[in-house]
Amino acid sequence: MSVWNVISLIGGLAMFIFGMNLMSDGLKLVAGSYLKKVLEKLTQNRVIAMCVGAGLTALIQSSNAMCVMVVGFVNAGMMELERSVGILMGAKIGTTITGQLIAFNISQIAPIIAFVGVAITMFVKKQKAKNVGMIIASLGVLFIGLGTMSDAMKPLANEAWFQSILQRFSNPLLGVLVGMVFTIVIQSASASVGVLQMMALSGVMGFQQAFYIMLGMNIGASVAPVLASLNASKDAKRVAMIVVLFESIGMALFLVVTQIFPQTLDLIAGTSPDNPSRQIANANTIFECMTVIILLPCAKYLVKMAKWLIPGSDEKDSMTLHYIDDSGYQSGTVLIGQIDQEVGRMYQLVHDNIEASTKVYFDTEFKLDEEKFNDNEAVVDMLNKEITSALIRTSELDITPQEAKYVSALYHIVTDLERIGDHAENVLGYALQMKQNNQNFSKKAVKEIKELSDTVYEIFDQTFEHFKEPSKDYYVLIYNLEDQIDNLVDKMRNTNIKRLSKGKCEVTQGSYFNEILVDLERVGDHCLNIAKAVRRYPVRN
Repeated sequence: MSVWNVISLIGGLAMFIFGMNLMSDGLKLVAGSYLKKVLEKLTQNRVIAMCVGAGLTALIQSSNAMCVMVVGFVNAGMMELERSVGILMGAKIGTTITGQLIAFNISQIAPIIAFVGVAITMFVKKQKAKNVGMIIASLGVLFIGLGTMSDAMKPLANEAWFQSILQRFSNPLLGVLVGMVFTIVIQSASASVGVLQMMALSGVMGFQQAFYIMLGMNIGASVAPVLASLNASKDAKRVAMIVVLFESIGMALFLVVTQIFPQTLDLIAGTSPDNPSRQIANANTIFECMTVIILLPCAKYLVKMAKWLIPGSDEKDSMTLHYIDDSGYQSGTVLIGQIDQEVGRMYQLVHDNIEASTKVYFDTEFKLDEEKFNDNEAVVDMLNKEITSALIRTSELDITPQEAKYVSALYHIVTDLERIGDHAENVLGYALQMKQNNQNFSKKAVKEIKELSDTVYEIFDQTFEHFKEPSKDYYVLIYNLEDQIDNLVDKMRNTNIKRLSKGKCEVTQGSYFNEILVDLERVGDHCLNIAKAVRRYPVRN
């Protein structure tokens, strides 16, 4: 085997992996946020969840991406651990479609496929068509890489030193270990199995050796979700552990069966006796399907085992992100979902502070926890900074145009929330200053503050509901409430002026009252701003 063969092999592998990643990115762009919607809504039944996982993984051509996505959803609290098992198992079936596609070996017409795809991306203006063109072009690049690898590896079949190495792979455990290491290095089970198929097609490796290496490759693929879960919640780590358990148990079962019944390998190879590449693709599909059939009924025990291996519950520091983690930065759809959860957390903290800052004026049974209030405000400021940073990072990921618009809306939403928190801080500050000066509002003034506060609570709550489930009805309600707040404030300013002119309250009290009106009116304005942003850039159904 010459130096040029080695160079061709490396170049072919690079083209193959690049084409596969590009195709996965293109498919995810076409699928868009539907992945998230489907995963959230169609995973109650484990069998349906398995079918969904298989279908979506076949669609995006990456079980790693699907598993990492599930890790992210579980970490964000958007999916329960138990519901994730079926999806994870289905993802392992779905990823075998890549091998079946590779087995067609259409390398001869691959340049034409690549040309058509590139032409579409260059001359068609619509973004969706460009995404389809990208998929077609990547498919061509993928098969060009496969063809180059196949040609470069053919001389290895006659190399004595290489055949000597392959003989050692006759040991099943060594074959599994080699497969694991290879997949960990290139971070893609589909790509690893594709390389294996080309080696078999070139006559470099026999089916039995390839089979055990393939088993190891599937275990090596579980490293990606493990890495994605390192800084995530306990449940997210358990998701990654379930992937490891699934592949490891399946590998152990097939090792035992093929050692006790060697004819099993002959039966699998017999599914395509004239096509070594298809033999490996079929073996991979059979392995994953049989493992799912055996383990899907035992899903709850896999969950229990994962909880036993990763015990305890999460103790999260309030001054850290609770939902955004490394898995989010693997997928724009996941990251946006995690950001949504952090924004929801921000909403709750601001909600608590609005109530605390106003109830001190009129609720005699309310006991202010000033330390908690200040902690909430500090967390809100931290979340504003960190969420904004995460939103900036979404520009580095593949997201749909609709998701990009929603990200733009989130910039405005978190800014408005942070400012609402500042207004709550101002309102509480007036109360503390009045307490220090032994000052109180009149009963009528207190009653007016309560009326205005109740309306502010309502507009804030409705704004959050509109954020979760955007609708025209919510927007109209928020718009009317904001108008109602403006009218109330105008009315209260007039009564405040009358009280001052009649000497019923001191100038400092009147000044504090007017400042409260200003801040609460601004809260209503910011709520309307949020409602407008959500209405303009909705991403949910």
